[in-house]
Amino acid sequence: MSKTYTVVKDGTELKELKALRAAKELADVEAAEVYCEGERVYPETVVDPVEESHIVVEKPSQPDEGEAKYRLTALMNVRKKPSMDAQILYTRAAGTEVRVLGIVNDWLHLTNDTYIFYEGGKWAVKI
Repeated sequence: MSKTYTVVKDGTELKELKALRAAKELADVEAAEVYCEGERVYPETVVDPVEESHIVVEKPSQPDEGEAKYRLTALMNVRKKPSMDAQILYTRAAGTEVRVLGIVNDWLHLTNDTYIFYEGGKWAVKI
């Protein structure tokens, strides 16, 4: 059975292709991502621009008071604002632990002032 590669930009499906090479080329032109069977396959790595821009000497092992930790249950978009129309800054893989300040209109408000859609616990669980 052949695989299908889906090119996605800002949460919108652009095209489905049978060849990974063609999907990568389109993703490069459109500044998009390629998914296969629900997993992102291109680009292979995502850099968190917020974490990359700061040097962290020591991270506390426990969240600060008022913070909570959640584990993502699926590949999720991290957005600039709590809206499906907001810019996608980067993605986080299923299983990633994130620090959360609170839940705003069904969105996890992360400690770096970004947001992940929560949908009542469908996409993340408190740990």
